[in-house]
Amino acid sequence: MKIALTGHTSGIGKALYDILSVDNEVVCFSRTNGYDISKVRIMEQIVQESMECDVFINNAYAGISQVHILNILWNFWKRDKTKTIVNISSLSKYPGISGNESGYSAHKAALSHQALLLMFNGNRKCRMINVNPGWVDTNMTKKVTENKLTAPECAEQIAYAINLPQHIEIGELSLWRPY
Repeated sequence: MKIALTGHTSGIGKALYDILSVDNEVVCFSRTNGYDISKVRIMEQIVQESMECDVFINNAYAGISQVHILNILWNFWKRDKTKTIVNISSLSKYPGISGNESGYSAHKAALSHQALLLMFNGNRKCRMINVNPGWVDTNMTKKVTENKLTAPECAEQIAYAINLPQHIEIGELSLWRPY
C-alpha cells in the first residue's frame, strides 16, 4: 500500500510513520521537508504528489488548512473505491472538552463537519475515516498531566482502521484514556 502522510515528524504523525512504514511505502509532507500546508500552492502540490497513493492521512495541523486540503483531494478521489482518506481531528471539537480558545477546537470542528458532509454525499465511493483523539502525550499537551494516550497507542488504532477491508469504513473513531 502507498500512503501519503502530512505532519510526520512528531506526535501522532511520527508514530503513524513509524508503524506504517514497516510494511508500506509512506510519502511524507511536513514543514521540515518543505511542505507548509498553510499555503494553497503547497496544498495543491501535496495533492498532486499523492494521486498515486492508496491512503491519504490528513494529520498536519495548520489552522483551517486541513479542511482545504481535504476539499482539494476529495474532488479527485470521491468516486474511487480504492482510496481512503484519514482525517486527524480531535475530541476538542466538542464544546467544553479542551478549554482551548486559540481556534484549534474550531478548526478541528470544521474538519470533522466537512468530512461528515462529504461522507454522507450519496455519490461517493472513497472511504473516509475521521479520528478524534482526546489528550495525547505530545508537545502540544505538556500542561496536561494525566489521562493521556501515547502517540503510538493512537497510531496503532488508526493503522488498524486503515487496514480493514476496503468495504468496511469506520466513519468516526474517537480515542481517549478514561482514567
